[in-house]
Amino acid sequence: MKLPRAAQVSIAVVAAGLLAAAGCSHQPAFEAGLPATIDTGDRAIAVIGDLQLTSLLPRLVRHRENNALPQQQLLADLTDRVDDLAALVIVGDLVYSARSNRDWAHFDRLVEPFAARMPILPAIGNHDYPCFFIEICNESKVSEGMLERFPWLAPAEPYAVASGDLLLVFLDSESQLDSQGTWLDRRLSEARGRYAAALIFFHRPPYTNSIDRGAQGDPDVLRFIVPRLETADLPVVAFNGHVHGFEYIVRNDIHYVTTGGGGGPRGPMAAERPFDRYAGKDCPQQNGEDVFRPFNYLLLRDEGSQLTIDVRGFCRGDNAVSLLDTLRVPIRSAID
Repeated sequence: MKLPRAAQVSIAVVAAGLLAAAGCSHQPAFEAGLPATIDTGDRAIAVIGDLQLTSLLPRLVRHRENNALPQQQLLADLTDRVDDLAALVIVGDLVYSARSNRDWAHFDRLVEPFAARMPILPAIGNHDYPCFFIEICNESKVSEGMLERFPWLAPAEPYAVASGDLLLVFLDSESQLDSQGTWLDRRLSEARGRYAAALIFFHRPPYTNSIDRGAQGDPDVLRFIVPRLETADLPVVAFNGHVHGFEYIVRNDIHYVTTGGGGGPRGPMAAERPFDRYAGKDCPQQNGEDVFRPFNYLLLRDEGSQLTIDVRGFCRGDNAVSLLDTLRVPIRSAID
């Protein structure tokens, strides 16, 4: 249920005050550059989403998970594979509050093992803007913390990076999706015959079975982005976050992979999960009714005729991170 405008403003004011009090001076640990291409060789591209930790207010008021320790366990497993990685992709919500220097310091600690060794490529999430309710902000701009680390980012400004026979495309699902849809049309048309497939990264998924989201994906993504994916004349695979868990949904021959299990508070899945092809384990809750998806990240490999996606993760209380599922998505290898 969408809150009335007055309630949104009140919550935003309270949250801003709390977050301002939490901010501490912090010098960015790195400034990433946008590479022209990514040379993977025999290495993988890692994808993770929603690295923000739950702030005190949602934990007290909404009884949301505090996932600080599980996040450490998940990131330790990813760090163990740093020598096998060519790039790290983050599908939005790098921090809980884009205004909090403390949150950015936490993010820097998480990605420090990767920042000096490989490109880090983010898609912008709702928490990465300086105001949670973008539609009521006087200025919609990417936060200073984002720009200090990723200076090429701007609202509604998509970008693309080539990686061998793959084209990696990054959208901002938070604003002006109509104009980005036009840009996406052009890029996918140009990619035909040049690339085996396009991998599209953006924060809000068009489809979900999450109870927290009312089993409804983002309507603007459905309106402006999905039709472009379905009419592209080359294979496309979409990667999203925002829903804190994991889903692998196939609709109209488009593969949608939601990997939002990087630390944000998870929510229950619906009992019926249509179109979801995830074959790994779930995480039953103590009430015996709800089912959460594991904390997770992905490892992508281009194997010519198919894109192999290893899903690694674990449930709270597991002794170790393990391989949960392997997705194999056909891609066309014939290129001009």
